[in-house]
Amino acid sequence: MLQKLLTAIIAEEWAHLYDSRIESSKIPLLHESTLAQEITDKTLSWLQGKPPAAYHEMAFALSRLHADCTSLLQLFSTDCKLPMSSIPSLGAEIDLSGTIKGHFSIEVAQQAMGAMYTKLKDSLGRTRKKELALIAEKRSGILASIQRYNEIKSQHDIRVSSSFAAAFVAFKNTPDKVSPVVKGIMNGIKVNVNYLTVRFFADSRCRTKRTSTYKIVPPLPSLPSSISV
Repeated sequence: MLQKLLTAIIAEEWAHLYDSRIESSKIPLLHESTLAQEITDKTLSWLQGKPPAAYHEMAFALSRLHADCTSLLQLFSTDCKLPMSSIPSLGAEIDLSGTIKGHFSIEVAQQAMGAMYTKLKDSLGRTRKKELALIAEKRSGILASIQRYNEIKSQHDIRVSSSFAAAFVAFKNTPDKVSPVVKGIMNGIKVNVNYLTVRFFADSRCRTKRTSTYKIVPPLPSLPSSISV
């Protein structure tokens, strides 16, 4: 996430620096540099597609969830005396992308604390109530960690998409459909409460409107009433 964020910021500053040079202002940077065109193509492709399943910075949190989920399910064997063969395996390694079969991902964590947990609990019937109460308490903590993981993922998505959108606008390129770019900028405005950050994204929003004046585009949504720029 950080690498994408910094790349977008540097690219945007490059575009602004180019525009500040009077002698080059008549020729768009996109016509001068193949790298600029490549950057706008990649940022637009990212904005138009689905966000990644996770980011590299989330690996530690997923590893912690792997250990916690595995430990909790094994309590059904060590504390509740179920045979170890009945305890599902969650995989030996983590997979941030969620595409490698047999590896642990956030989806596996949700299954472990959902269907897998329920099946093991139901197999005990009405026995081991004391042990189950302790396991349920640990499960609540893990569910909170899973929720936090998903919240952080959403925050990373917004940070990257808003930065990519701002960089795309800075290069003064206009896609056939501006909605993904507008959405990225508006999400950055609505979610970020830091004054300087809001000003940064609001400025990008204004540039989007100016860049799009020569095309028929849907009206930009208004700023939230709680934000003053």
